[in-house]
Amino acid sequence: MKNPELQELFHSLKLKNTHLLQKNIWQSRVQGITTDSRKIKPGYLFIAIKGQKTDGHNYLNQVHQKKGLAALVNSINPELQLPQIQVENTSSLWGPVFARYYGNPQESMKFIGITGTNGKTTTSYILEKILNDNGIKTGLIGTIEYRYGKTREPALFTSPQPDQLFPLLSRMKQAGVQAVLMETSSHALALQRYRTIKFDLALLTNFTQDHLDFHVNMDDYAAAKRLLFTQYLKPEGIAVAWAESKKVDFIIPQKIKPVTFGFNPSLHPNWLLTLDNLSIKGLKAHIKDCKNNKEYQIKSSLIGEHNLLNLAAALILAQSLGVDITRACSGITKLNIPGRLERVPGSIDVFVDYAHTPDALERVQLALKPLTEGRLITVFGCGGDRDALKRPIMGASVDNISDVSLVTSDNPRTEDPYTIIKDILPGIRSRQYSPEELEKIDRGHIVVTDRKEAIKTAIKHARKNDVVLIAGKGHEDYQIIGTIKHHFDDREIAAEFMEE
Repeated sequence: MKNPELQELFHSLKLKNTHLLQKNIWQSRVQGITTDSRKIKPGYLFIAIKGQKTDGHNYLNQVHQKKGLAALVNSINPELQLPQIQVENTSSLWGPVFARYYGNPQESMKFIGITGTNGKTTTSYILEKILNDNGIKTGLIGTIEYRYGKTREPALFTSPQPDQLFPLLSRMKQAGVQAVLMETSSHALALQRYRTIKFDLALLTNFTQDHLDFHVNMDDYAAAKRLLFTQYLKPEGIAVAWAESKKVDFIIPQKIKPVTFGFNPSLHPNWLLTLDNLSIKGLKAHIKDCKNNKEYQIKSSLIGEHNLLNLAAALILAQSLGVDITRACSGITKLNIPGRLERVPGSIDVFVDYAHTPDALERVQLALKPLTEGRLITVFGCGGDRDALKRPIMGASVDNISDVSLVTSDNPRTEDPYTIIKDILPGIRSRQYSPEELEKIDRGHIVVTDRKEAIKTAIKHARKNDVVLIAGKGHEDYQIIGTIKHHFDDREIAAEFMEE
């Protein structure tokens, strides 16, 4: 819909104009839409969104001064000459308005929503490869990047806001994308960013503690995840879930009858997993279709039991889209997921992982520990201005599983890095040592506030057969100090010290 008339844009939304909206405005063409008053140009429609930190209603005067066409608002400011369209909740109409302006591109593609605390990115990358290998053109929207065909765009949000999402979907449609793989965050679900999208497939990877800086509690967090299955999944859509995930019966009501997978036969999953072999080079396993009593072999370069769950989820989703599962299994032998147990080439085994929640950190350590002949040395921290309750939990996890932990900075943001570290330390009971003692000790923890120095310490003092895990930032190529992003890539820094 190229520069539609205002009345045409709102026709399907069934909105009524207010007395402040002159009749001749309805025939005016909308030159653009934005929720950012700084981006207003003549003829633009402004949508006033009340967010966590700012309220767009406070900037209506700027919209008027910049000759904006009109504003969509929750409440009218009668002192302004700016035409205003009052609705009950602008947040709930944010998505539909942008979708209609961009011609509802979502209606011509299949949508696969992947939610869960951990595993979303890895599963979406695996599924993307399987579908592309089988001739299905995909678009991927997730934590690392947005991509389709040969186009790569940096991800501003795991789940982009409507003003970014629908232009992106429009570009994907023009590129011939058939299936869109979306990491669906609890934030986006709770804030109704997907209101015009209905998913053909929806996956729950797992459910553990995270985002309690946004959600009131774990029940509120679970309720947000539940929306994917109760509000956004098509009536004929298929839900897929790890059978052993916490709160799975609440997040996916039984009336939906999800397709389940897992290791525990007593839970009667639709797909039963058997792990045959794990090594530092990869895994071998079997996945059984219990309904049809058929079994398939899985071989992959991915490491860890948790990655078998990610592989299984992707295979089941692919089969639901018509891909032969035998062919799908043959395409997953060699995989490299950015920042997800990503190996840094060199003389010792060094892995970089995005694990920044208690569950993810525990899983990645448990994946590496049995495969480690020497010591497992874990470098980790916690992000600033985020859920502080998980800090001692993560400290305890590393202290209990790894042999040596290096406690350091992550993205401190506006917090003092050492204040964050002091929140982590109550969970650690092992003895503290100096960085110079690392090579001699078999167990303990070391505090190195500077992340680059911590990585250097771990690699410099690693013994033969040790494994070094650098956790928390994964694919990120920046570190946020204050409100500024500085270039910082764990993989680059590790590679630099490996060469030394």
